[in-house]
Amino acid sequence: MESFKYSKETRDIILKAAKHEFAEKGFSGARMNAIAKRANVNQALIHYYFSSKENLYREVLHHLFHHEESSVIESYFEGDALTPPEALYAAIYILVYLHHDAIDPETNRIISWEIAEGGDSFKKLLVDYLYPKLERMTQIVQRGIDEGYFETTDPFLIVFNMVNFVISFENNKQYLKGTPWYGRFYGGDDGQRLLEYTVTATFKALTPAGKSFSIPEISATLQKKLYDVIQILKNMQGANNGVSQ
Repeated sequence: MESFKYSKETRDIILKAAKHEFAEKGFSGARMNAIAKRANVNQALIHYYFSSKENLYREVLHHLFHHEESSVIESYFEGDALTPPEALYAAIYILVYLHHDAIDPETNRIISWEIAEGGDSFKKLLVDYLYPKLERMTQIVQRGIDEGYFETTDPFLIVFNMVNFVISFENNKQYLKGTPWYGRFYGGDDGQRLLEYTVTATFKALTPAGKSFSIPEISATLQKKLYDVIQILKNMQGANNGVSQ
């Protein structure tokens, strides 16, 4: 094997090229020689850094999804005494704008490929990234049930349905571009449209029998914090897209 000298810059270039390739073709369709061409490096150099396509793919996923999103959110809202409805609104806002603004289209495409291919990497993605998010939101709903704000027979399925709807809405953008249906789903301020629909549908589903449907009033202070945390997550995602950490 050729003798290579380690370079973090070269490694990052390879990871970025691999992200483009995996986003376009998925894990199964991606080719190491195509990644080498995108990165303008010798294919042997990719094997030197990552040894296999599987290891390279796992490293790409690590940089895309293991950016301590939950700890950032928790620390940013630490000390805020939010009611369950306020906390649920905040969680929905972050979910919507995380996938709308803070996760780039290529990352969403990789998620779509993972769902389609359903391999071991997808299972790990669910266990490490999606399910903890579902559990945190389920705990908010359960607290709302315990305190009389919400009512449902299955808080986890309410959350699961809502999260999957938001992810699917954003992921489908790439498939509907150029079709007559694109304008029905997207265009204008589709992030705000998605937020309003998801909040309304979720809170209606959780309204206890005999009580009037309502959405919590969100203070200007909380609204600004929600906006700010999305910008932080967006910057973190941008750093991860550039790979270097």
